[in-house]
Formats: sequence, structure tokens, C-alpha cells
Amino acid sequence: MAWMRMSSMLLAALALVAAAATPGEAGGDHGASKFRVTGTVLCQDCTKNWNAYAYNAKPINGSLVAVTCLDKHTGRTVFHGNDATDKEGLFEVEVPYVVNGCHLDPSECLVRLVYSGDKGCAVLTNFNSGRTGERPFRPYRSCPTEVVYSAGPYYATLPQCDVDDDEKSCS
Repeated sequence: MAWMRMSSMLLAALALVAAAATPGEAGGDHGASKFRVTGTVLCQDCTKNWNAYAYNAKPINGSLVAVTCLDKHTGRTVFHGNDATDKEGLFEVEVPYVVNGCHLDPSECLVRLVYSGDKGCAVLTNFNSGRTGERPFRPYRSCPTEVVYSAGPYYATLPQCDVDDDEKSCS
């Protein structure tokens, strides 16, 4: 009789684990009506020493980050939103899960850096796919009223740091 209780408890635990794993999958709205995409845009200065270049990037105010979501059946743009970064380089774009009857899947959206707010640090890099676009795939915060995806950080750099093709450069 004890083994039956143990096996039913084990089955119940497995069911809980399976249910808990489902919300982490891409595209789940977790009961929320919209999701947010947040991140930062920073300037990397390659003229500084390596530690300053790698760890002391400066926030860029006024950069534009866009989120474009496609209908997964037709491939057409269903939603396009953007946000300018604040003085800390932070952006936040809210995206509804349903637009004109079309249910949006965050993994069908593309987040990308459109332009830098600093004319001196305006060469967009593709670090974290900032220039070509990144797809949100796993929320970092999820509850019944809120789902938040993190994107980036995205970087811009100085014109003298721009290298067209690393294989052609002297190293």
C-alpha cells in the first residue's frame, strides 16, 4: 500500500514539473495581455585600454530600439513599436499579445538597434545581434500580469573602431 502512495506522489510531482516547464517555452503569454522587451544601449570606445573597452561602456541617451513582430502564418508585419533610450541607456517596448485578432508569438518578433543617440558613437555593432536583430526566446520575469524579455545589451562604437572585415585587418 505504501508503494501505491509513493507512486502516486511521484506522478503528481512529475505533473508539477511538466506544468512548471511549460511557461518557460517561447510564445507562452502566461495569462498576460502584453509583454515587454527591455534592455540597454551602450557606447564602447576601442581607443581605451581593454578593461575600459570591455567593462566601462557608457550608456547612450536617445538611441532608438525597435520591435517588429510578424504573423507566423503569412510572414507579414503585425506589430512595430519602438522606444528611445533614457539617460541610463535603457529602453522598454510594450507589445500586445493580440493585434487585430492575430496572436503574437514573441519568438516571431525581432528586436534591433535602429540608431545611436550619440553622433560621436554612432557605428552600430552586431554584438548580441543588435544591428541584424535578436528574437526574444525566454522571459526573465513572468507572472500572470507581466511577462518581460531582456534584449541586448546593444552597442555602438566610434568611427575609428569600425572594422569592415576583421580578416582583412592587420593583427
